[in-house]
Amino acid sequence: MLAAVTRSLLVGLLLGVSATTIWGVYAVVSRAAILEGFQPLDIVALRYAAAAAALAPFAWRARAAIAAVGWRRLTVLALAGGIPNSLFYAAAVVYAPASHAGTIPPITVAVVGTLIAIPILREAPTRGRIAALAVMAAGVALMGLDGFTGHFPGAWKGDLLLVCAGITWSFFTILLRAWQVPAIPAVAAVTILSSVLLPLWAPFRLPILLEMPWQSIAFQAVAQGVVVGAFSVFLYAKAAEKLGATKAAALPVLGPVVAVLSAWLVLGEPLGPAVLLGLLLAVGGMLAAVLFTGRRQIQG
Repeated sequence: MLAAVTRSLLVGLLLGVSATTIWGVYAVVSRAAILEGFQPLDIVALRYAAAAAALAPFAWRARAAIAAVGWRRLTVLALAGGIPNSLFYAAAVVYAPASHAGTIPPITVAVVGTLIAIPILREAPTRGRIAALAVMAAGVALMGLDGFTGHFPGAWKGDLLLVCAGITWSFFTILLRAWQVPAIPAVAAVTILSSVLLPLWAPFRLPILLEMPWQSIAFQAVAQGVVVGAFSVFLYAKAAEKLGATKAAALPVLGPVVAVLSAWLVLGEPLGPAVLLGLLLAVGGMLAAVLFTGRRQIQG
């Protein structure tokens, strides 16, 4: 019995670490695409084309659950977690380095998600969580300072867009909880709805895109759509089943660390003191918020 429990925890940990590693590397892949000549809209279109194809079988299998959510709520979820969110992120990496792109959105999600959970979920943070969120916000502010004075002086424009990406994803995740929508069916439905972008994008950009090396196009489609848009969601959902919600919630802390290190190793992005200190504060605050603090239900 103990061996089975231990095996389940190890499998869950492996799945969760794999998912968060993918999310961390996603920032580097997106930044590399911009440096190679892709436009933000190209990245978003390739993501939804590949992800919609990969997730279509899951959407069909979960069609009853998706229908139960209703078109109105699915549209709201798509506006929060679909094209606007992806465009904010893809446009941000035009200006901001991958180290910022892998750190600012998840920290923003944690901070803003706690705030909007108060009116939507009637959950109030404890004093300890408020303190942890303040530390996380200080970490993001330090990284933002690097956008003015560091090696990427124009990065503040991208940082603002990354905050917007974090805010929209905050609403997506909180609404999933409020409406009790399963994660994989919701992501599948939102992805397929967001693929409406493709016929609008194709006449203007596809001929230009096809002049680029097909290997680059294929890599971005697989990386953005299949790996990040579909596979990582499946891995994290399975990890949550094995580990439980509380332990699984601690795993995204690894994402910013992976993003900063991979940006340094792959893209040669310098690690200034503001970035390193901001990362330390943000990750430490996020870990403390998940493991040592909580929320309380608002009565009345």
